[in-house]
Amino acid sequence: MTWRAMDYSEHDVEELLKENERELSRLADAAAGLRDIIGKGESRSGLATAVVDADGRLQSLTLSPRVLRMDVGALAEEVVQAVRQAQENQDRQARELLAVPGSQQIGLAEIQRQFTEFQEMFGAETAGRNDRLRRLAERDPRDD
Repeated sequence: MTWRAMDYSEHDVEELLKENERELSRLADAAAGLRDIIGKGESRSGLATAVVDADGRLQSLTLSPRVLRMDVGALAEEVVQAVRQAQENQDRQARELLAVPGSQQIGLAEIQRQFTEFQEMFGAETAGRNDRLRRLAERDPRDD
């Protein structure tokens, strides 16, 4: 298909530009949202609760006073369960934000890397497309 100025009205060009801008804005919002994700998790017994940041790093750990009656091995397992649950919660939120299928086994760092790469590529392509559309919109069809 050849692009000719007369194939598109000024309204069509403006709509395409607006659609590109909306998509870039949505991508920027999603990227910002990734940084704000906080994962929360609890051990199976509920004796340990963990909170992780967007990178999956432990931010806080709360232990029930009942853990004082546990042996060290059981306490360690409670902590590990709570942290894993928090990390899975954080990962699930990131996947939902980016609409990544749960069956894909990639970590948040890889999701963020791919998202940044996609956002840069999309931005460059959109800028080029917008420039071409602006030139088409400014061109007088009578010049042909």
